[in-house]
Amino acid sequence: MAEPSLQVPAIADGRLSKSDQIYASLRQAIIRGDLRPGEAIDKTALCRRFGVSRLPVTTAINRLAFEDLVLIERQRGSYVSRIRLKDILQWLLVRRAIEAEVAGMAAGSARPEAIENLNRNLHYQDTAVASDDHESFRQLDVAFHRILTDGLDLERVAQALDGLRLHIDRVRWLLLPEEGRMGSTLKEHRAIFVAVRKRDRQLAERAMRRHIDVVTERLVAFERDHAEFFAQ
Repeated sequence: MAEPSLQVPAIADGRLSKSDQIYASLRQAIIRGDLRPGEAIDKTALCRRFGVSRLPVTTAINRLAFEDLVLIERQRGSYVSRIRLKDILQWLLVRRAIEAEVAGMAAGSARPEAIENLNRNLHYQDTAVASDDHESFRQLDVAFHRILTDGLDLERVAQALDGLRLHIDRVRWLLLPEEGRMGSTLKEHRAIFVAVRKRDRQLAERAMRRHIDVVTERLVAFERDHAEFFAQ
């Protein structure tokens, strides 16, 4: 089996422990889909990759199992958890309710600099779509939604949405490469932006709900075509 092609995260402050490096690298690989749902995790390969004993590798995998990103089976090994469609649909429902409210609030009271930041973000998204840059587009997508909460000083709401994003991001990475998906997402973001800039609360809420609904619809269709990625 080939060794996982994992990237050790850049260290911003201090030094991460080996266990933390392995955890962060595996977590990113799972969310990005580099390690696919159901794929075995080769502990021996990870030990060679990071130059460590089995203990930090096991510690990292146990953390991921706690987050339901890894399934550990006695006598069989560790595997990337398959996606539970029922769970994702519920998280999307929560996200839809929160983000629609945030969009409506932004239309009512977002500061001018937040609206300008949204506009700038959309220009960058357009560039990412033109160059078919999935990684940049994903980061800009997350930033677009974060600008809405930051522009309203909704720190706790942003934290709640970040928590929901853990598992939803796995789905978004799977859906993003679909033909035309980045362009469609950009169009949906523009509709939200236009409503916020017009200060039309109801329109902003509808645009955000539609944006989340499209993700839900695409996910259900994707599950029909790729049942192997999903828990039964």
